[in-house]
Amino acid sequence: MPNIRRQALLTSVVGSYPTEGLPPRRAIERAVEDQLLAGVDVISDGQPRGDMIETFAARIPGIERRDDGAWEVVDSLDFPAMPIVAGDFTLARELAARRAEVKGIVTGPITLALSLQVAPEAPYNAPHDPRMILRLAEILGRELAALVAAGARVTQVDEPLLPRALAGLVSMELASDALREFAATSMLPALHVCGDVRDVANDLLLLNFAVYDIENSAIANAAAFDAEQLDFAGSKISAGCVSTSHAEVEPVETIRERIRATMRHIPPERLWVSPDCGLRNLPRAAALEKLKRMVAASQELRAEL
Repeated sequence: MPNIRRQALLTSVVGSYPTEGLPPRRAIERAVEDQLLAGVDVISDGQPRGDMIETFAARIPGIERRDDGAWEVVDSLDFPAMPIVAGDFTLARELAARRAEVKGIVTGPITLALSLQVAPEAPYNAPHDPRMILRLAEILGRELAALVAAGARVTQVDEPLLPRALAGLVSMELASDALREFAATSMLPALHVCGDVRDVANDLLLLNFAVYDIENSAIANAAAFDAEQLDFAGSKISAGCVSTSHAEVEPVETIRERIRATMRHIPPERLWVSPDCGLRNLPRAAALEKLKRMVAASQELRAEL
């Protein structure tokens, strides 16, 4: 395995991978097989048990699914009887057999909270109620701790809604309180956010994560991070260099030039290379080919360093 602390242009994934209707165990096996075949350095279990909200909402006591499909908080939130994703991580790690690093992933408390409805009888006022966000932080923090106990050296908290939340619904102070333990749990804790983060890029660095995973293939998010502040924080940027919004597979040359452009703002020793987001909604053939070309582009640039 590569040195995950030192490897320049380390390749990774955001997390999800196409399941195409396979049962969870087989979906994990195929996700690991494909990521290893592509040559990715830091892989995932493919997150096979539903989308990032359903995976956790379906298993946290106090949350129920309404007839219209929405997830609703109906009672005080409590800890699940058993860890939700540690078993899938453990299987993926066994399958990888030290040929790649496997990251452990949980949905973040802010994104999960803002994706839920709150019933009138629930002891919370609204999805952005700080009490609910901080309670979810406790519950999901235990999930992350279970991943670390299972051997995860790289962990990731998925907070795609965080940039928009910071525009008004959630204060930076609350975000810091909710995510503090997530940023301190593993050897390399990562924060994944979606969309345009340019207005909050340097605020995100105050959350003290080792890695910030961002979209970058169509939005120049990486350029918004202050180089001196990034260096002071000692953090890395995992920059999206292949689109996950369509199945068209970009040429290696296009991916290589996206990475090269990012290197004008982020030095290669602080830069990881990844897709913009999860690959779940793409055809498997397209997802695999995108990863292969991403790895090829990264390796070509490594050879030039």
